[in-house]
Order: sequence, then structure tokens, then C-alpha cells
Amino acid sequence: MVYQISSAMSSFCRLTTTQQAMQTIADAGFDSLDFPLSVYARGQHAPLQQDSWREWVRTVAGFSKALGLPITQAHCTYEQTIPEDFHYVAPYEIYARCMEACHMLGCRQLVFHPMLYMHTIESEQVKQRIHDWNIRWFTELLPLAERFDLIISLENTFDSHHLQPAGGLPFIYTRAQDMLALMHGIGSSRVQICLDTGHANISGQDIPAMIRAYRGNLATVHLNDNYGRISPIYEDLHLFPGYGQIAWAEVFEALREIRFRAPLNIEPIAQLRTVSPGVRTIQLRAAAQVLRALAAESTAVAPGCAR
Repeated sequence: MVYQISSAMSSFCRLTTTQQAMQTIADAGFDSLDFPLSVYARGQHAPLQQDSWREWVRTVAGFSKALGLPITQAHCTYEQTIPEDFHYVAPYEIYARCMEACHMLGCRQLVFHPMLYMHTIESEQVKQRIHDWNIRWFTELLPLAERFDLIISLENTFDSHHLQPAGGLPFIYTRAQDMLALMHGIGSSRVQICLDTGHANISGQDIPAMIRAYRGNLATVHLNDNYGRISPIYEDLHLFPGYGQIAWAEVFEALREIRFRAPLNIEPIAQLRTVSPGVRTIQLRAAAQVLRALAAESTAVAPGCAR
């Protein structure tokens, strides 16, 4: 099959106007857009924090239509973490705005990070409390997901703050079994999985095995590359596919095996913030070409044939 390809613009969208940022993704040759509601929800002056937020969303929807660049997934904000004492705090109002905005943009896939506990997980009992907290929190969002016809796509995490000691319990929601347990615990067809290959690589996961474990529950992907865990450097580099150490042939083989049909999405960061707009477009165009080539190489291999 021929995959559609998609890109995020979160790393550079605040350096210019929203329309110009979207134009950059279109000019680079991507078929669709991963829209960063999370960026536009952050801070008191952010568009989604204003009384006129719906008008702003309608304007963005107009840009999408004019550019012929559909928004096929969006990122919800991630304002909350789990308190150290585990007292429960319901989802903030900004989450409801992000969900309605996603609907207004004609998008059904809204990506959420699980709510994280930013302290060492010292026991299985603590892990269970984190899990129960998340189930309660996401369950509260289900009526909004139903109202706005959205899929809540849960994204796997990694230990970004190096909270877990060597030899300790793994950071929560890094493994396929943890993500599936969260999805099943919430217990709704409105909840599916988003796989971030970069997060999985940092966490030492077998990425093709994760894809096969998710199968029909895999709603969307973030095909980010990196060099694994390279502390004390921040590892989540969001390199273009093929620019790090991930074995992409095996990743695409697994996607083909489970008959994944959604757009292949990347979240490029690298140095896109520091280069000129012209160079940024060139870099993104190269990333699009690489992504198409990797996908084409995979689909050129007949099912059941050895490489």
C-alpha cells in the first residue's frame, strides 16, 4: 500500500504565524498535519486560553482547508501530573477546550500522555496507585470524547527525568503491557494507542514487538529516531527516521504485518528552531523523502518473503 505521511510542527510553530508554519509542512510535501494544540494551550497568552479561542480554531481550520493539508492527529495539552500524595485532581478546563478544538479541526485522533508521577516509583503498590489514578482521570474524559467523536490515543512514555534508579522498577507506561493495561482499564472503544518509537528506543523496548502486541489497537504513530539512553544528554532528540539507531526496516515490516493504515507521522525537532525558514523547509522535505522511501522499501517486499 501507499502510506500517507504526516508531520508535526510543534518545534517551530511559535517562531512564525500558525498559517506560515502550516505552509511549511505543506511545502515540504507532507500529506497531512499533526497539530500542536499542546503548544497553543500553554501560557496565559496562548490562543486556547483566550475567550475568543473558538474563533481562532475556526481560522486554523480555514488554513487547513485552503492548504489542502488535513489535520489527521493533534496533541492534547499536558498540564497535569499526579500529586506526590496521590490526591485526585480532575482534568482542567483546558483539556475540554483541546478536545472541542480537535473536533472543530475535523480531526478524530487526539494524543494524550498518561498522567505521570514525577517521583521515584519504589514499589508495585505505588505503580498500581499511578495506574488507578490514570484510569479515573481518563474515564472522566470519555463523555467529551463521545460528544466530540474523538479517539483518545495514549502515548507511551520514557523516564525523561531519570527518576528510576538502575536496577529498580521500570518507569511506568514504557512497555506495551502497561499501555494495553491502561487502555483496557479505561474500558472504552474511544481509547486506543499511539506508539512513539523514540520513547520506546530510549526505554530499551523491542519496537516491532510492541507494534505486534498493539495490533488493531494501534491508532497512530510517532516515527522518531534517536540513539537510545545517552544520559546525561537529553535523549528524546526527535531525529528524522534513519538518522539514529532504530532498525526501521523491522519497524515497517511490523506495521505492514498488522495492516497499519493510518498516516506515518514524524515529530521533527533536531535543529529546526535554529535555522532559517528556507533551510527548515529543505530539511523537512528531505525528511519527507526519507519517510516515503522507507515505507516504499517495506511495501515492495511481498508478504512472507525473506529480506
